[in-house]
Amino acid sequence: MPSGAVLTFSLNVVSAIVALLTSYYAFKVSALVKNSVLRGISIGFMLLGVGLAVDAGTSLVTGKLLVEFPSERALVLLASFTYLAVQMVAYLVIAVGYARATYWSRAYAAAPLVLAGAAAQGLYGFSLLSYFVALVLLAFVVFQGFLLHSGKQHGFSGTVLLAFILILVAHFILLLSVLTIGTGLYLIGTGVQFLGFLSLLIFVVRSEVVGPR
Repeated sequence: MPSGAVLTFSLNVVSAIVALLTSYYAFKVSALVKNSVLRGISIGFMLLGVGLAVDAGTSLVTGKLLVEFPSERALVLLASFTYLAVQMVAYLVIAVGYARATYWSRAYAAAPLVLAGAAAQGLYGFSLLSYFVALVLLAFVVFQGFLLHSGKQHGFSGTVLLAFILILVAHFILLLSVLTIGTGLYLIGTGVQFLGFLSLLIFVVRSEVVGPR
């Protein structure tokens, strides 16, 4: 496996672990404070963690088998579509959590529609769509974070805002990597995304230790 693929695989594995830990600790804190933002983060990062684990497995299979056989190619395509679709649904859940919608469960209903849409497009087109949608949703989350931070309604909003800004920047870089087919850009975007995930994990772990603020 090329060195770039090894780094991407490693970052995806570590990011998956961090996302699942973030989901766990956010769930524990949200159970105490009944906060829709934390609840959305918990559900969204659970989906992201599972999706990243699938994506990491896909990159490993691609690197080892070079996708020589039709069955492996079909597996890689299915896993890639699934990860990209799950990513969109995850950020939709987080965005709805920020919007404090009372009917946020509609995000789950969107999942079959997103997956169905994948069947109508090639992997490249769906990659562009998924990263663009994720970028729009993350921009909304960051905007809401700015409002919360400026209004001082939540003491933690500054820390969470920084994490989502990093994730937003990461997805902008990832979108550029799809447009330019740049492996180097994809690796940079994956690294910035990991930093965003790690920042959010540090927040929720600290909140769980010292108590909600």
